[in-house]
Amino acid sequence: MKVPVLKQCTLTDVLNNERQRKKRRKTLPPREEAAAEEVKVKEEEKEDDVVVVVDDASSSSWKCSILAENFNRVIQHAFQRYSHTFTGKEISLVQVMKELPLESKALFIRLFMRRTQWFRTNQLKRYVEITNLKEALNVLSEKKLLISMNERTPELAVLLKMLDMKELRMFAAKAIANTNTKRMRQEELREALRKNCKAEGLGKLESGVREHLGECVAVEAVAMDVVKHMQFTYFLNDVYGLERFVIKGRYPKYETNVRNELFKTRKELFDFRAASRAYEELEEALFQNDTNRMIPIVRESCTKIGFILSEEDWRRISDEKGSTVLSSPELPKTTDLPVLQQCFTASFIHVRIAHHGISLLEKHKRYADAIELIQVLLGRTECKSKRGEWWNRFCIDLEHIGKATTSLEVAEAALADTWLRVGPLLSIQRRILRLGKPPRRWKKPAFAERASWTPKERKFVGRPTNRKRSVKSTFVGFDDADVTVETLAIQYYGKEEHGGWNGLHSENGIWSTIFSLVMWDILFSDLPDVFQHPFQIAPLDLDTDYFYPQRKDAIEKRLEQISAEAIAPELIETVWDEHFPAKTMCMGLNWEKYTKEQLVTIVHCVGGPGLAAMMRLLAQDHKHWRSGMPDLVLWRTEPSYSARLVEVKGPRDTLADHQRAWLSELAFSGLEVEVCKIIEP
Repeated sequence: MKVPVLKQCTLTDVLNNERQRKKRRKTLPPREEAAAEEVKVKEEEKEDDVVVVVDDASSSSWKCSILAENFNRVIQHAFQRYSHTFTGKEISLVQVMKELPLESKALFIRLFMRRTQWFRTNQLKRYVEITNLKEALNVLSEKKLLISMNERTPELAVLLKMLDMKELRMFAAKAIANTNTKRMRQEELREALRKNCKAEGLGKLESGVREHLGECVAVEAVAMDVVKHMQFTYFLNDVYGLERFVIKGRYPKYETNVRNELFKTRKELFDFRAASRAYEELEEALFQNDTNRMIPIVRESCTKIGFILSEEDWRRISDEKGSTVLSSPELPKTTDLPVLQQCFTASFIHVRIAHHGISLLEKHKRYADAIELIQVLLGRTECKSKRGEWWNRFCIDLEHIGKATTSLEVAEAALADTWLRVGPLLSIQRRILRLGKPPRRWKKPAFAERASWTPKERKFVGRPTNRKRSVKSTFVGFDDADVTVETLAIQYYGKEEHGGWNGLHSENGIWSTIFSLVMWDILFSDLPDVFQHPFQIAPLDLDTDYFYPQRKDAIEKRLEQISAEAIAPELIETVWDEHFPAKTMCMGLNWEKYTKEQLVTIVHCVGGPGLAAMMRLLAQDHKHWRSGMPDLVLWRTEPSYSARLVEVKGPRDTLADHQRAWLSELAFSGLEVEVCKIIEP
């Protein structure tokens, strides 16, 4: 089956993702903004397999039909693949939704996509495609998809959220005496109204607000849950959903070839959704550095995988071991599911959550308990990409409790784990070299020379404008402006006496973009289960060990062409010319930051063999190698085509093992690399 695609839209890498995971979980624009932010679609000839988005310039009936058609796709998908996860009542309710008149269906979709719980009907006129709003509302009410305030009275806090600033000030002036509300924000005004009104005045305030708001409606909770259920089976997460029907962007063309159901039962799906919501809450708590919110979430997941520690001990600093480990945890230790399907199990998410328990325990100096948790995690089959970090923390925590010899033995055992890679592998090897000196060990390991390799270093003195610790260093540039260390380094290398290089502060961005361009057809090739719906910007297996083996022949052939035939510039130009006008979305690809000419020149300067080596690392283990790349790419065409990759460090920066691993791989592949250290006078 050919996947529907969006036609002629624009967006700059909506999911720059892969998620820059260490930062706050990315979300789409608020649903109310997404609904208003409609995309202009120019469609000369409408095909059956084209998913399109609504357009302000389009006719009202066309807008409604597009929303309805896309919604019907979600319904069809849900019941073709996951009908077994719906109850009889839910199926009946979905049938009601499917048979709604066109405008009623379009309005229902619009309301679902909004974050607001309740809506003032007089403000729904913004949806100009609904030509008969009253009739559409009546139909939705008759079908029990909407409720009014006569059927269910919302709390005062909900009512106040429907008032704008002007209205809030009007009620505050009447209800709160001797208070200056002019400088208050909306939330402060709502809180003041709830707190400062006397008990006998609350009822009067509530009735006054209700009368002022007029007729209001809300999507019925049961209907909301059913649509969320369908949406989840389609998009496979709770973060993105029907908003994608109004998002600006064109999605790549690919074939869906789904052979295996990700969720065999309703319970599996709902357990996975619940675990996913818990992980989202944890990410929010991590972003806010709220330990009190983190602990209950982490503790529950740890309990499910068999690591038991009381909540009091999670919060208490102690060097005593207080944890116990269950031999038969609630979530079994092993699974026979393929790697791709494992990612969509509740146990996979709970292991990801439990992973954060290590740092929580170490923060409270509970190193013995952290070691127990690490051993529990290493005994499981989920989240193999985390194993390198677990082995490293295992060794570090053993040293914390004074067991250096045991730490060495664990590090040596870790080398047998095929999932020990990149930075964590180098870190373990360097630990073995440090701890494995006589009399503990007399023979040097085979990896000693590679692991102890140090990159060439260049130093120069800069004039600092900021000497604070834990704050990014800034300097006076060669143009006398305040600049970052990376910009200062580019200016330095740009001088004739230092080589006259052109330079970009690229880090991972430029290489991820080049990878997407030279591997485009391979990324979106037809393989089982990796494309589940029309709104993906990468195959589901890109960050797994499943990606390279499944495409090995095609990838190796392409790398040979890049190395021996130097076809990278041609590939970049071809894909760029085809997809740049519509800004087709692809993970890691940034259409705005680099020009086609820059990319073509840079790959010429890097050369085929060096570029092939970089692309091979990204193809074989995209998850681990997509970060840690050198800060700068420098190139020049005179006196000959040449390139240099540079990691820039400020006065108080050190080289991380992940960065050291990249520099080592690049150097041993024949590329010119160095570390540029900017020092203070």
